[in-house]
Amino acid sequence: MSRALPPLDLHAHLETDLSARDLEGLGAVVFAATRSLAEFDQTLTRKDLVTVWGVGCHPGLRVAQEAFDSEAFAAAMRVTPFVSEIGLDGRSAVPAALQTATFTSILRLATATPRLLSVHSYGATSAVVDLLESHDFKGAILHWWLGTADETQRAIDLGCYFSVNHSMARKAGLISSLPVDRLLFETDHPSGDRSSPQPRRPGTVQPVEQLLAAQRNMSMMAIREQAWRNFGRLVEQLGVAAMMTTPIQKMIEAAR
Repeated sequence: MSRALPPLDLHAHLETDLSARDLEGLGAVVFAATRSLAEFDQTLTRKDLVTVWGVGCHPGLRVAQEAFDSEAFAAAMRVTPFVSEIGLDGRSAVPAALQTATFTSILRLATATPRLLSVHSYGATSAVVDLLESHDFKGAILHWWLGTADETQRAIDLGCYFSVNHSMARKAGLISSLPVDRLLFETDHPSGDRSSPQPRRPGTVQPVEQLLAAQRNMSMMAIREQAWRNFGRLVEQLGVAAMMTTPIQKMIEAAR
């Protein structure tokens, strides 16, 4: 097992005009969540080595939801292994029916063409689990999950993974219920790391690693390696390994 594995951030929001060099300077592998097809289109000419740009349709953004087009989204999914940010938001002003229609359409696409799905579920945890269950999608990544004990167990039974940010990590009762082999980390920069110590920036998941390592009586590096193993297993399960850049493939191999 390599001791040089970098931090792995499974959900952060980045400006699409940041240079690849600046992102490499973060010293982490970052999965960048876009909020709309239009935002994802701005990333199509990028050549990043350690940043993966996902196509998303944020449930809290009316303009993104109203502009959603299934064929265009399917085309975007053909060029990225990552779909984010998608899901449902029970506190959003976007009509629930529109959110559900969009999320259902994306789940249908992902059932036919599996991808890493980073799923938003704020205020709609039960409904999100219901839809994942009805589409029999295995391996969704529940980002900033705040479900009840029963909902969490249902999600575990469905094969879901959980990307934990600093705000979520402080909820020890919830975190202790998550299997260690389903844990991933995220910053959800600039929202999920608001309570984190400085520097608050994409890729800086070390405060989350430290919290969870203490809760699990593990070293910080051991829990980072576990997250990489979990990630590698999910990538293989979904069949998207070949879509990862060569450096990321090598990191997955190093974590085995």
